[in-house]
Amino acid sequence: MGAWGSGSFENDGALDFVFEIESVADVERALVAAGSEFIELDEGCSVIVAAECIAAMRGHPSQDLPDDLAGKISTFGKCPIALYNKARENLSAVMSRGELVELWAEEGSGDWNRAVTELMERLNKPVGGAKKTPKLKKGPAPNPSPCIFCDKPMGDGAFHMLDITIHEDDISSSKQGGWVHLQCLNAALHPKHMFQTWDFDDELLDFVMKKLRAEDAPDD
Repeated sequence: MGAWGSGSFENDGALDFVFEIESVADVERALVAAGSEFIELDEGCSVIVAAECIAAMRGHPSQDLPDDLAGKISTFGKCPIALYNKARENLSAVMSRGELVELWAEEGSGDWNRAVTELMERLNKPVGGAKKTPKLKKGPAPNPSPCIFCDKPMGDGAFHMLDITIHEDDISSSKQGGWVHLQCLNAALHPKHMFQTWDFDDELLDFVMKKLRAEDAPDD
C-alpha cells in the first residue's frame, strides 16, 4: 500500500495530483465532484487538494502545504468568487458521500473527519489581508468555556453548542449538553453525518443568488 493518512497531502492520489498542478485551470479541473452520486477515491483526494489550493490563494494555507505547490500558488493571483464557491460545493460533496467517507468510516479513528473539518473552517475565513473591521467595532470575545469533548477552552469566535434531549420515560425528558469544537464533534461522528457550517459574506451571497436566478430562468 502506498502513502495513506488523514491529512490533505498524506495519500498517493493527492500527491499525484499535486505534481500535475501548474495553473489555476489545473486546480479547477479537479472540482467536478459536486454533481456525482458517488465520488471515487482519487477524485475525492483531488478535490481536497484543490480546496487546499483555494484556501491558500485566500491567505489560509495548510501547515502541510508542499513547498513546491506553495510557490506555484503564489503566482496564481486572486481567487475568483466562482472558483471559491465551486471549491466549497465540491468539498461539501466529498464530506458527504463517496469512497473516502466509506474508507474512513471503516477506519474509525475520526482523524479524517477532523482534518476535513479544519479545511472547511479555513475555507470559511475571509480573504487574508482583507479590509479590517473598524477599531470601534470589537470582534467576538474569546469563549473560555471548555469543549465537552477535549476540555480545552473554546477560543476566539468558537460558539458551537450541542444539546441532547434525554427521554427518561413517556412523559419526562431532560436536556444536557455544552460547548463543542466543531472538529471535536465531527471526529466523534460517522463521516457521513458530519456537521457542515458554511459562511456567506455579501459578495458570495450575491454570487450564489445570481447563480440560482440564472438556473431558474426559462430557456429562450
